[in-house]
Amino acid sequence: MYLQIIIPLLIGILLGIITGITPGIHINLITSLIIAYSYKILNILDPITITITVTSMAVTHTILDIIPTTILGIPSTDNLTMLLPAHKLTSEGKAKLAILYGLLGAAAGILITTLSAPLIIKIIPAVYEKIKDVMPYILILISSYIIIKGKNKFLSLIFFLASGITGILAFNIKTVEQPLLPLLTGLFGLSALILSISDNTKLPQQKDVKLEISKKDITSYSLTTLAASFLTNFLPGLTSSHTAMIAEKITKIKSGAEHIIIANAANSSATIISFIAFYTINKTRSGAVAAIEFLIKSINIQILILITAVSLITIGISTFFAVKISNKILKNINRLNYKKLSIAIIVFIVILVFIISKPLSLIILFTTTSLGILSQKFNIERIHLTGCLIFPVILYLI
Repeated sequence: MYLQIIIPLLIGILLGIITGITPGIHINLITSLIIAYSYKILNILDPITITITVTSMAVTHTILDIIPTTILGIPSTDNLTMLLPAHKLTSEGKAKLAILYGLLGAAAGILITTLSAPLIIKIIPAVYEKIKDVMPYILILISSYIIIKGKNKFLSLIFFLASGITGILAFNIKTVEQPLLPLLTGLFGLSALILSISDNTKLPQQKDVKLEISKKDITSYSLTTLAASFLTNFLPGLTSSHTAMIAEKITKIKSGAEHIIIANAANSSATIISFIAFYTINKTRSGAVAAIEFLIKSINIQILILITAVSLITIGISTFFAVKISNKILKNINRLNYKKLSIAIIVFIVILVFIISKPLSLIILFTTTSLGILSQKFNIERIHLTGCLIFPVILYLI
């Protein structure tokens, strides 16, 4: 009985480690492959076994993804306005501290969401019933607020609409498989890598640092993030970036460390809430949940408890591996040629997009990469580029 849970759980962790530390390979890609070849997989494995694997993979990916997010795609320190908090710490030789903040936030987000699950199960259906008919207007309101708060309101609007139109085109080109791959990879991945090469980024020797933060602050950030995370599951198109932004407004963060903790807590919290939302309102808000829905259509309370238990076990194991892997990478990072590494990753991503999403997707990849580069050159916050998801959803719902 225990082996029926442990073996698929460990397989999921292994897959999550691979997707987490490999730039360009997102968990949605793996879950899409699971759906595509489900008729063959189901001849070998039962749906519950696959559900355990998908759950542990989703949680592990969330944890391990912190590593490449921290150390890759870093612009030159001559342009500090373009540095995200985690990148800033890395440029100061404190990548380990950034990763530890991220792991702490991710673990806290999952733990506090799991502990709050009984309350969340009651709240989600009630809230969803009240907002389901006004979702597009809430999305418009949130998007407008973000644009108004932008450093350059006009350019923020332009980039929101430009990415939105690109998103509409990507989703409607029938010959493009997995449109999210070229869409999101170009906007948020390839563009940052190209800029880091053009800026001739060099990483300093990374220091051995200790994590210093109070338990009170961790609990406060996690609870705030939990409250904000409901939006990412009720409103299609919103991401954990929006959750983090809302949480940051509530807590009035004052440091980059707080930003890293809240952003990662939002990401991991949304992972767990997406499973709960599937159970309560039968809505999918992630690739992992979509794969589970395809396999078993719906889940009961017993399966939800199993998913929750798998998530808690996975968070401990995957965090252990994340620390070990990050220490190994940071210890040897100065031996690597950052420019050559970035070029190799770019080539890998382009080939990956070409193979998976077909040749026409390269046009989308080129367009989104250009938008991503321009947004950073004009110092426009990257959250405005999420218009690629929000704008199509608004038009669809209206």
